[in-house]
Amino acid sequence: MRWRFWSRRSRPPLSQPVSEAAVRLAGRRILLISQHPYPAHRVLRRNVDFLAAQGAEVDVVCLASPGASTPPPPGVRLHRVPLAHRRAHALRYAFEYLAFFAAAFVCALVLSLRRRYDAVQVENPPDFLLFTALPARLRGARLVLYLLELTPELLAARLEVGESHVLTLLATALERAATAVADQVITVSEACRRRVEARGVPADKLWVVNGSVPTRDLPAARPALPGPYLVVVATLIKRYGVDVAIRALAALGPAGAELRLLVLGEGEERPGLEALSQELGLADRVVFAGLLPWEVAMAQVRAAAVGLVPVVADGYGELILPTKLLEYVALEVPAVCSRLPTIAEHFRPDSLAYFEPGDHLGLAAQVGRLLADPDAARRQARIALEDLGELSWERASQRYLAALAAASGEQPATALASEDAGIATG
Repeated sequence: MRWRFWSRRSRPPLSQPVSEAAVRLAGRRILLISQHPYPAHRVLRRNVDFLAAQGAEVDVVCLASPGASTPPPPGVRLHRVPLAHRRAHALRYAFEYLAFFAAAFVCALVLSLRRRYDAVQVENPPDFLLFTALPARLRGARLVLYLLELTPELLAARLEVGESHVLTLLATALERAATAVADQVITVSEACRRRVEARGVPADKLWVVNGSVPTRDLPAARPALPGPYLVVVATLIKRYGVDVAIRALAALGPAGAELRLLVLGEGEERPGLEALSQELGLADRVVFAGLLPWEVAMAQVRAAAVGLVPVVADGYGELILPTKLLEYVALEVPAVCSRLPTIAEHFRPDSLAYFEPGDHLGLAAQVGRLLADPDAARRQARIALEDLGELSWERASQRYLAALAAASGEQPATALASEDAGIATG
């Protein structure tokens, strides 16, 4: 299936109008609850560090971060829950969700009795984690639900069940309950925003803040391997199509004999992917580097010849706007990417080298084309950087501030009304 491509006039709005002036957060007390580790989870770290930089006092209830931990910035207090996360059977996920909910509820209760918060931001999954913030709500805090994932679609895709399955219906009911209680709801793409609005959430409490990162944080290039290499940054599960990337490397044949593939990430599919590499005779050319500190990983990505985004169309892949794609673009690494609707809404045909999801031969052909024409690869990277536009953190951060302001009942003073800017003005 070929999706309708991006055009400047059809480029989707990124939710609501925002103020050109930064919303003042200095001295505000914010409680942030997330079942992700700080600082290992990049979006959580970005949000926490940004709020601190705006002068907010931030308490963070989160998972303990594996390995050495970077100290938080001034004004941030971490309250870590020592719960190990493992990608395993669905029952393990249920246990982790319930265990973290209980611990976070107690922690949030104690913290909200000690101090009065202006706002509480809760990141999903799970959606019902929002209810850990009810004690703070009773003391006057406003609630912001940050939907990093759409749980009903995510669950249906992972379990390969339909929207009428009892677990999908349960997930939908929990999402509806959480979004009803929240004062403002943030999603990570326009496609996700539309889905949530279609489930009954009023448009005036929905915002889009995607997964981009501050460009000033991007490190200089530091090659991970000798010679040219491709890179794929992903959690090693079926959705992110790392097997497609490995098969594409094999399909390049003699033309790609000197090329290697760097895989940055961990996940339950790693043993199978390593076995596939062995089977295809690529054991010495596919390098599994595991999870690296973000700065180290981005330095290695910046030195890559091509970045790969082989997301598959599994019912959820169509909705996502991968953070790693935005990082490739910000680093000016030419990207070969699955042609999926949410991605194609934001990036023109000549800004990414598209191929059909799951088609390793198509991926290989695009890689070969870019490697054979470095000028075309550089030109594509420049066009993608132009298209990053409203997706850049410098712009997305203003919508983030505006969502927090709206949760507090403030009205932004000035709207950014340009249609080309890609923000709704009505």
